[in-house]
Amino acid sequence: MFRLCAVFALALILAQISCKRAPTEPEFKNPREYSWDATMLAYPNSPSTAMYSIWAGSPTDVYVSGFSMISGLQGAMYHYDGKQWTNVLLPLGDYNYLWQMTGFGAHDVWVAGAQLYPNPKLDSAVVLHYDGARWKSILPSHMGCRGLKSVWGTSSQNMFFGSKDGRLIHYDGVKWSVDTIYLGLSITTVGGDEAQVFVVGNTWKGTLDDSVMCFARNGTQWSLVDMQYLPQNSSYPRFGSYCVYTPAPGVHYSCAAFAIFRWEGDRWAQVYSTRATIIRMAGTGPDNILAVGWQEGPVIFHWNGSAWEQLALPDGLVPSDVALYGVWTNGRKAFAVGNNYGVSYVLHGK
Repeated sequence: MFRLCAVFALALILAQISCKRAPTEPEFKNPREYSWDATMLAYPNSPSTAMYSIWAGSPTDVYVSGFSMISGLQGAMYHYDGKQWTNVLLPLGDYNYLWQMTGFGAHDVWVAGAQLYPNPKLDSAVVLHYDGARWKSILPSHMGCRGLKSVWGTSSQNMFFGSKDGRLIHYDGVKWSVDTIYLGLSITTVGGDEAQVFVVGNTWKGTLDDSVMCFARNGTQWSLVDMQYLPQNSSYPRFGSYCVYTPAPGVHYSCAAFAIFRWEGDRWAQVYSTRATIIRMAGTGPDNILAVGWQEGPVIFHWNGSAWEQLALPDGLVPSDVALYGVWTNGRKAFAVGNNYGVSYVLHGK
């Protein structure tokens, strides 16, 4: 009888052990403790594979986009499934590029770019959308905008696309519309939240009054909130011209050469100074932000809610002429993409 009870007790213990939940990954890992590796991306027989943007639904569903020079200039994209990077077939011909990506899920990914012509004034906007089954070119041909360099939205029913000629395309899930921000402005970034949208860009007239401009919209009205001559902005910027990033409603950052700025309600205030050029930012909230760029080699900075710190990347991880142009993180892992124009690299932190 004693032996039978002991066997029963042992079986009960084993059953309880087997029912315990398997260990899971922590929801957050300090990026300052990441280990980093890198993957090179290069199209065969192409003198240039340049990936500039990244978006991911998860660490096993990652896209990077840009262009290659297989035959002329050709929009290009790779996808990572957690094991390998593969070339994505796109509904595009020659002489185009893909500049920036965003998304809202595995079945809702967007990328903006341009179809190029010998006469640059004829360049036209390109918008591709992935619905989980295939990529489609969806922008109506009558929109009349030149190439796109930026895309941002709060959902697939509230999308903004910034053009090289100062026009901002909006898509509400059904209708397309165009708003002229400032003719001649090459819009480099759009960002913000439901309450506040920012548009930043450069004028490229080749004259001494070429400027960097920042516009903001409250409701339906656009207003110029700051303007700086291009040489001044390149050396002593007052606001960021490369990206606008909003980690939480009402919290807005912009980045530029040598500095990161935060919106204070009526102006941009510098919150971090560096020798690096900061090109893109991403994070999981106001206390976990990654910023990437270049300073005699690729650089990654981290904001933990109290201080910015440059992350230590392994020596020789990628060539020193590689600049980072895009970053994504879910708080446990991170991906950053960059290139030296010849080939591209994706850095993976975990």
